[in-house]
Amino acid sequence: MPAESEGIIITIEARMQSSDFMVKTSILIIAVFAFLVLAFPIQTVAAATIQWDVAGHFLSDGSIGGAPNVITVTDASANLDPNKRDTIQITVTSTSDPTGIVLTLTETGKNTAIFQNTNILFSDSGTTIPIGRTITIMDHDAVANTNSTAIDNLHVILVSSNDTVGINPVFSETAADTGIFTAKDTFGTGPTSNSTSFLHVAPGDEITIVDTVDGLFTNTIITPNSDPGFGLIFARIFDTVSAHYNGLIDNTTINDDTGCGCGGGGGGPVFTAHPGFVLDLLAAIGGSPYVVSPPSFGGGYYHYSDGLTITQGDSKTTFDTSLYNQEIPKQVMTAGEKVNMTFKTFESYNPTGVVHMGLYFIPRGQDMTTDNSIGSIVWEKDKPLEINDPNHILSGATAPSNSDGKFQYTQFSFVPEKSYDKMSFLVRAWNDHLYSTDIRVHDEIYTPPASKTLPAGVIQYDNFDDLQAALEKDQFYKPQLMSHIHSTADVFMTSDGGRVYWLYDTINHTVTLVIADKNDKEISSQQASLQQYEIEKKGDYKFMHFTVQQLNRWNEQQMQNAMGMEAAKATFSALEKGLVSWRNW
Repeated sequence: MPAESEGIIITIEARMQSSDFMVKTSILIIAVFAFLVLAFPIQTVAAATIQWDVAGHFLSDGSIGGAPNVITVTDASANLDPNKRDTIQITVTSTSDPTGIVLTLTETGKNTAIFQNTNILFSDSGTTIPIGRTITIMDHDAVANTNSTAIDNLHVILVSSNDTVGINPVFSETAADTGIFTAKDTFGTGPTSNSTSFLHVAPGDEITIVDTVDGLFTNTIITPNSDPGFGLIFARIFDTVSAHYNGLIDNTTINDDTGCGCGGGGGGPVFTAHPGFVLDLLAAIGGSPYVVSPPSFGGGYYHYSDGLTITQGDSKTTFDTSLYNQEIPKQVMTAGEKVNMTFKTFESYNPTGVVHMGLYFIPRGQDMTTDNSIGSIVWEKDKPLEINDPNHILSGATAPSNSDGKFQYTQFSFVPEKSYDKMSFLVRAWNDHLYSTDIRVHDEIYTPPASKTLPAGVIQYDNFDDLQAALEKDQFYKPQLMSHIHSTADVFMTSDGGRVYWLYDTINHTVTLVIADKNDKEISSQQASLQQYEIEKKGDYKFMHFTVQQLNRWNEQQMQNAMGMEAAKATFSALEKGLVSWRNW
């Protein structure tokens, strides 16, 4: 018998009982088990994996006509239904966008347990284009800047998923020798028109923009986008872009193609850049040194909340001006007191890119245009300060501008000279590529009452009780004039209407009630002569005097004084008449 058979017999005999039947049964069970193991080996479930298609990408990758950027996940446990294509979700993050986006991966086929996305684009602006929007596209191309003394032109190709032929608009240089070219283009559902720079698109379309000189591409998406497997991640050159799934991570690096023409072919030069976007000429998310955007007062990618600081006297207030064309709460400025309004601006391509800043004074209720201004202070780089003040509403105006290497600070200083109800300020900043941003500051300049030079002996009282106390101290009766009006509230419903005060002439012994408007212009006045207390001496106590007039029983202090005096009088009268012994006293 072969050795293997002998081994089996020995094992069986070691467990054998007295019955031959049990021996035969054991041999049968072992034989069936061996058959099952050999015929159907036990399968183990493979661990899940996640992987980018390549370890390095360019910003141009994933463009129309090229291969998509694909992330693959293998996970048998996510293969829930063998009769349909299942889906999973992953998160994609970048160095510039650590929050990232969620991307849906779909099973490549029924029961494959392999999941992939449709495409993912890399963008150094993070900008998508709402359907129907006209935008400004900017392209920095040093090679296309062929004439340093004239404005050059550059042809750029724009294509969409629904129109792969696209349009070829002409981009014009922003100024001579800038190397920055711009054009306005519209993306909508109408027919493509090269003459009007209109590209036919549909929601969720991919857009590819190609610089025909340096060969670099920029890609973006038309929103709304209903494909959860197609997304765009904000990423810059040299960023690490990570795909995350159930604790698994795989990374890819965004390589620099600006000096090699990669992704588009054609050998682009150094100092070129991917075309950038500015939606509606308002803002670009950026931070790229090549993307020119309008000046920011705190909005966009570099958000800050101290875009405006107003200082007057010891009061310093900071405001968030991060919203485009933002209104801030009303400020009260006192005429005759210097005001500093410091505006903090940011330019992604140049920390001193703002070359013009204007502060325009506009009465509230007027359209916020410079034509409606009644005064202005304009700072322009390398030029004298321009002050327009035909109404003489300000003085001592200055406007220095400086930079800390990241932000630019322009400080308007002036002294309000006149009071204008509900004043507003329009602030306009221009950069050296003629992009501008406005913000509005609504304000009301308050003029304090002018200090009056009163005649000798005349004292002004704004508080009724103080005047009444002064009259009592000087032993004058309160005149009828003071019987009804005791405060400003008795005449005006609010302090904006005007004010009430009294003039006490200590020489001529008169009181004048004055009613004035909020600018301290006298509306009416009424004067009354004062009558001094009539004094009558009683007995020879010398220290005790009583007025013959009725006491003001509403004056608690006067009542207490009178009762004290009466008590003293009664005491000395009792002593005088012998009703109280002097020794008891």
